[in-house]
Amino acid sequence: MGAAWAWAARQGVRIVVIGDPGTGKSSLVASVAKEEFPENVAPSCHPPASPSTHSGSPSSGDSRFDLRLDRLIGRRGLRLMAIKKPVILVGCKLDVTDDQQQASLEQLMASIMHTFREVDTYIECSALHQFQVPEVFCYAQKAVIHPAAPLIDHETQSLKPRCMTALNRIFILCDHDGDGALSDVELNKFQVRCFNTPLQPDEITGVKRFAYFVLYL
Repeated sequence: MGAAWAWAARQGVRIVVIGDPGTGKSSLVASVAKEEFPENVAPSCHPPASPSTHSGSPSSGDSRFDLRLDRLIGRRGLRLMAIKKPVILVGCKLDVTDDQQQASLEQLMASIMHTFREVDTYIECSALHQFQVPEVFCYAQKAVIHPAAPLIDHETQSLKPRCMTALNRIFILCDHDGDGALSDVELNKFQVRCFNTPLQPDEITGVKRFAYFVLYL
């Protein structure tokens, strides 16, 4: 992972934070830079002259949702999507969200991600409590360094043919005894080759359990 972040630094990976006024953008950026919540942050953008419409807002008056979906996705987000840039959605101010708002937000995000397959992921954070603030930017970097688009067909939600071919080739190379299954030893050799760290016995059991769940349940 260190090599990947070093590559990102050399290539000048840029992360653009966009959103409506008062949604926590400046606090998010300042928090990750200083590793603490800034008490006073100058706003980076100013409210529009005319009142904004709140259609699709789970909670009127909540600055986390002070936006219209067509403004969030159409005017800003789709500009990035149109030029094939990775997009992640971030819900700031998690500390001011109650259970009802949380349920509404999850439904809203599920709808957006279903409609716009270009959205890589969704994550919530709280700059005030320093909760998942670094993860926001790690996810953003990951979307650039390890993009899913070359691997997954977003329309069918399945692996692309070339990805399947590559995975089959990797499996054949790792299946040293040719029995059509990876033993614990073969799986561990693959793990060490990729990550330079062996799997623990309980981790191997977890991998097998997950594979069984995906294939047979």
